Amino acid sequence: MSLEEMILRGELRREPAVPEEIRQLLAGITRRLDDARRVENHPETRIEQAYHAILNCALAALRVEGLRSTNVLGKHQFVLESLGDTLEVESKRIDYYQRLRSLRNKEIYEGAVHVSPRDVTEATEEAVWLSERLQRWIEDQDRAAR
Repeated sequence: MSLEEMILRGELRREPAVPEEIRQLLAGITRRLDDARRVENHPETRIEQAYHAILNCALAALRVEGLRSTNVLGKHQFVLESLGDTLEVESKRIDYYQRLRSLRNKEIYEGAVHVSPRDVTEATEEAVWLSERLQRWIEDQDRAAR
């Protein structure tokens, strides 16, 4: 689904980008990545932090585009979907992010879930990849604006 379709469905709204808000989202991504990498944290905590770093990447890209998610049910789902249009993330990666979202929801609403060390490594590596992609995209946006 395109960003324009999300706007028409009331999932996104136009709102001018605020540089300070974007800086705060980027700082949050860094903190969450640090927590995801911290081996002293429980694997469930680490994978949740990797997921939230991914989600914050999607939110930051939307804000750079002058868009904001609305307060509709299931907003994490379409915020992640927006990565296809903002950062041109492949659908297989977005599907993986959706699986992380489902895992996070299951952990929150149903109790503990089993998270393997491999799951944590994969989620963290994916969050780092997306964070780096976001940084390059923001730099490209800045160059294009000059």
